Amino acid sequence: MGRYSGKTCRLIFMLALTVGFFVAELGAGYLGNSIALVSDSFNMLSDLISLCVGLSGGRIARRSRRGPRAPYGYSRAEAVGALSNAVFLTALCFTIFVEAILRLARPEPIDDAQLVLIVGSLGLAVNLVGLLVFQDWGSCFRSRPPAPPPTASTLSAVPGGAPVGPVDEAGAFRLHPRLASLSGLPLVSLTSPHPSHLYPTYTQHSVSSLNAGDSPNDQKSPEEGPERKTERKSEALNIRGVLLHVMGDALGSVVVVVAATIFHVLPLDDAPCNWQCYIDPSLTIIMVFIIMSSAFPLIKETSTILLQMVPKGVNMQLLTDRLARVPGVSSLHEVHVWELAGGKNIATLHIKCQTPTDYQDAAYKIRKVFHDAGIHSVTIQPEYIDHKTSQLLCSSPCISKACDSQLCCSQRKPPLAKTNGYAEKN
Repeated sequence: MGRYSGKTCRLIFMLALTVGFFVAELGAGYLGNSIALVSDSFNMLSDLISLCVGLSGGRIARRSRRGPRAPYGYSRAEAVGALSNAVFLTALCFTIFVEAILRLARPEPIDDAQLVLIVGSLGLAVNLVGLLVFQDWGSCFRSRPPAPPPTASTLSAVPGGAPVGPVDEAGAFRLHPRLASLSGLPLVSLTSPHPSHLYPTYTQHSVSSLNAGDSPNDQKSPEEGPERKTERKSEALNIRGVLLHVMGDALGSVVVVVAATIFHVLPLDDAPCNWQCYIDPSLTIIMVFIIMSSAFPLIKETSTILLQMVPKGVNMQLLTDRLARVPGVSSLHEVHVWELAGGKNIATLHIKCQTPTDYQDAAYKIRKVFHDAGIHSVTIQPEYIDHKTSQLLCSSPCISKACDSQLCCSQRKPPLAKTNGYAEKN
């Protein structure tokens, strides 16, 4: 085997082909006076950038080790790359849209319809090759058998209300196992593998009871049940971003071919502009709307991850209701659920208990509630009731009252605050 894998060689081939046809389409578009071909050339440029961003995002995402400057690793690199792809394409579409509107106001014929038709047809062929290449990559990671999800540590109580949290066996968050590689490099899948409802459809597994002397690595991984195979197939957002660009460029090539064919079959010669002159900008506008209909959902999904909003499919009201009913929990507050990457949902919460023994008994049940909701990385901050204060007040304040406004929970007694869209429970 050589220096590069087969997938890397195909990626390099697509990069070289894209660069060549960007230059060819740009020159032919200006020579033939075709706004659709010029737009398609810039779309080809966006494909080139998206390929580079997709590859670099995959390389960064595989750096799973946490460090002083990256405590969660680089799992969100793909989300950033996908968002950059979608935003860049949106800006490009806006520029194309404005140019098409100007061409509708001042219609112009295509000067060299034959040249535009030939280059547009070759560009369409290039995009079809690109679609086949990326669909082949997609089939690779879709056909890979699912691996067990990463395990989280058990939770241990720390007297005095100190926060405790999950750490896996390697001391770092693992990469999502259900995604294959881009050009031979492991990536992180950024779409949630869990069903769209709160309760899982896979077979529940038995978890060892949580005792005071348990090792932090004693939790067993969930078993793979047959129902798990029915989960929706996971795709990496950066791959979706690349596919979005390639499909959008393919649509642009179709627009170029259609417009050039009309002018080639029905040439205007020296006749003034008629309905034919409006075909080129009109189809370009349609292409812009089609591309944007795919770009906006990608922007929304990646923004939801980066803004640490509640993951789709997690019913916070139902979840907190179940947590509040756990025996031994006097009250709970500051419940936060967010997605790190690859469907890896993370939860943090503060719970009030009467005694450390109550917390030990409740901690396992709380983790079971989160497990049923598809959340396996949980940090619980136990707090013990001080009869001088309300059950809602945080028992772990800052050492100075001046930083009270910076706390996640205040020592002052507020009304039931709303966090993540739900009311605190007591």
